[in-house]
Amino acid sequence: MNSSAATERRLPGLVELDSAGTVIFFKWDGEEKVSQSQSDLIGRNFFSEVVPFENISELREYFEAFDRGRSSTSSFLFNCKYEDGSERVRILLARLHEKQFKDHPAAVLMYIRKAV
Repeated sequence: MNSSAATERRLPGLVELDSAGTVIFFKWDGEEKVSQSQSDLIGRNFFSEVVPFENISELREYFEAFDRGRSSTSSFLFNCKYEDGSERVRILLARLHEKQFKDHPAAVLMYIRKAV
């Protein structure tokens, strides 16, 4: 696997998204600090501009259903499909409410890690 393929296979880790899928916060899985390259992803659409999964539309459907629903959390297994294979992951979705700013839209925290 070349270095660009290795970069493409990285798991997103911890991501905060608004209801449109725009990245509010992003941290690659396994990294201690937020790097400049991670900060550059803020404001981009997670589903169309950030992750290279071939089946990203399936993940987007899970996200949208969760965002429309009433559950405060959801956890499920998902196969992230890449051109050269797949990675089984555990995804946790959690609804965030901004209590300090009532007019601030709610966000969803998505945590993606390798399934064990």
